Amino acid sequence: MPAAPTLNAAEPIAVFLDFDGTLVNIAERPDLIHVPATLLTTIQAVHDCLDGALAVISGRSIADLDALLAPLQLPMAGVHGIEHRDQAGQTHSEKSSSIPEAVRRRIVELARVDPGLVLEDKGSSLALHYRQSPARESLIRTELRTIYEDLDQDFILQDGKMVLEIRPNGANKGTAVEKFLANPPFAGRRPVFIGDDVTDEDAFRMVNQMNGYSVKVGAKDPASAARYELKDVDAVRAWLDPLAHPE
Repeated sequence: MPAAPTLNAAEPIAVFLDFDGTLVNIAERPDLIHVPATLLTTIQAVHDCLDGALAVISGRSIADLDALLAPLQLPMAGVHGIEHRDQAGQTHSEKSSSIPEAVRRRIVELARVDPGLVLEDKGSSLALHYRQSPARESLIRTELRTIYEDLDQDFILQDGKMVLEIRPNGANKGTAVEKFLANPPFAGRRPVFIGDDVTDEDAFRMVNQMNGYSVKVGAKDPASAARYELKDVDAVRAWLDPLAHPE
């Protein structure tokens, strides 16, 4: 997989950015990540350079992203595309099934097994992080698989980096990219998607179909649909720099 090509501000592109593991390093807990002021400055500069054609697409909720990226107010897709905020600032949510209360209680009880397990409640989905208790991975996978099998096809069990999530089926990061590209200022531009995790693969495939740039951050992964790679978060920030400081 070759290194990502240098971005050119003169080319009509639309940039879509994953958050954790792409813009910021993954922390032990989702609430412990650090967003440097220099990153906010870079994102705002790229957004302005592209006439607004920049969006953050994340598994986090839009409310969570807003708190972390304040005072920026960007186009965003949250909860893997279930939530969507357009360039005008209008937020929409895909119609989705609610996690049954009995299932929610079972997952909450599972999270109490170990204080190192972190339950992230996004409203429409529940993510259980085991980064602080890697020895619990087998238990978490077995129990969540059992819980998931009691649900209908309105839900999926989403894998991630040291996290498993039960969320509504349908929307994903690929459909989020597609939705943005259907409207200004993204329409008619070549898409660029940067992500680091299996949750980003739908977006990689969608961008590939549109002859865009799909960029995987982190260790080489021959199974990834991404066509290009960047080493780490620092490399992503450096890669964005030509758009933040065009000549």
